[in-house]
Amino acid sequence: MTIDELAKEYEQQYKILSAKLDGLKPLLCVYRGNDLLILRRKMKTYYDMACDCKRIYSLLSSYYDEQEDV
Repeated sequence: MTIDELAKEYEQQYKILSAKLDGLKPLLCVYRGNDLLILRRKMKTYYDMACDCKRIYSLLSSYYDEQEDV
């Protein structure tokens, strides 16, 4: 697997996690109590994972650009 292919994998995972978050957002108005707390924790986990995927995607996709400067 090349670095570009790996970058695309991270980008796809970012999109999947973002879609999951978008799908859960309407439930914030519906859930109450402990269920709401569990939902928020799950959303926080998905958000953190999505941010990590986006960051790694950005690093990998510009990897060769940085190598050319050296």
